Amino acid sequence: MRDGMTLWNERVRDYWNEAIRYLRLIGNSGFLFTVYVLIIIGSYYYSVLLDWLPESFPAVWIFVAVFAHLLTRSGVRTFVKPADVVFLLPYESKLDSYFHASQRYSFVLQSAVIFLVLIVLSPLYSQYLREHAGSVLFVLSMLLIVKGWNILTSWEEQRFQSETDRRTHFLLRGVLNIAFAFLLFSGANWLFLVAVFAIMVGLYVFYYRKLSRVLSLKWDHLIQVEQGMLLSFYRIANAFTDVPQLKNKVRPRSYLSWLLKGLTNSQTSIYHFLFARSFLRANDYAGIYIRLVVISALVLFVIPDGWLQLVVMLLFMHMVTNQLATLWYHYDAMMWVDLYPVGEGIKQEALTQVSFRLLLMMTAVQICVLFATSSTMIAGVALVVGVVYSFIGSRTFIHKRKK
Repeated sequence: MRDGMTLWNERVRDYWNEAIRYLRLIGNSGFLFTVYVLIIIGSYYYSVLLDWLPESFPAVWIFVAVFAHLLTRSGVRTFVKPADVVFLLPYESKLDSYFHASQRYSFVLQSAVIFLVLIVLSPLYSQYLREHAGSVLFVLSMLLIVKGWNILTSWEEQRFQSETDRRTHFLLRGVLNIAFAFLLFSGANWLFLVAVFAIMVGLYVFYYRKLSRVLSLKWDHLIQVEQGMLLSFYRIANAFTDVPQLKNKVRPRSYLSWLLKGLTNSQTSIYHFLFARSFLRANDYAGIYIRLVVISALVLFVIPDGWLQLVVMLLFMHMVTNQLATLWYHYDAMMWVDLYPVGEGIKQEALTQVSFRLLLMMTAVQICVLFATSSTMIAGVALVVGVVYSFIGSRTFIHKRKK
């Protein structure tokens, strides 16, 4: 048995070697360009929003909700594997360095998220809270201290066998984090913050630390949590390229069967039927599509009337095109599909038809929003642009993307 840190370093290195390959594919997909443009547009309207907000805007509660959530969700990334329940279980007592490294790793990554969110919200903080709560550096320091406490206590909670016990302790931490965040951002007397810190320290020293003496690690639960974290990353990467490690989850969704006729002429070929079914039932194709359509509609509704709405509309349609292109690979790992005497041209035409109709549906939703919020001219031009992009995107862009 190798020492814990050697095993930890090997697994982290293997994970990031794999993750970097997928991140490069995402970066080369054109998705980052879309994100950059949305950031530029968002930064402009962010300043407009700050000028528009009234002095009575409840900024405190926005910060409490956001950071209490970030503090409470403190899962520990362990990189354990299903086989570990057999091969590492006898060496659990020798893996302290392994799991301590997991806690440090999780703390660093989650602290980086808190830092980035605080930077994004810093203009809102400076306008409403800085006078009472103090400097951003002070707030960041307090948040990172409490994040460390959450990481330590969240790890000890993994020892409970019952899911009810874990949820109860999760809610307990949530209440403490809400109280702490409110005191911090409302500029309460420092004695109140000290009292909350004292409660947290007392809970860890006199309760959570003792759990390790009476309860062992629940390896099945650790493996389940780790698999869930891996699947979250794989689902994101699967929107841009084929991910063999992603296990396909099929849900019946019989209530959506009526949409099949709207998506494709399913009797034309086997791939017309398969692609339409896969979009509705497999993985998160339909979920990602619906989320992008809803977000695009909300953004178009919020931004002022103008030609910029056309740019935003096209950017979101481009993102949907990238997501739909991954349908091409969905059956590559299934040998039985190769038994059908169907050429690649028919498969390509099936993907074209499904994506064309989905892009038209997205265009229809966006046009309804534009007719309600913008001028008739902008909405009319957007209708033409949406139909043209749907035609070109489904016949050209989506097939270049899948290559």
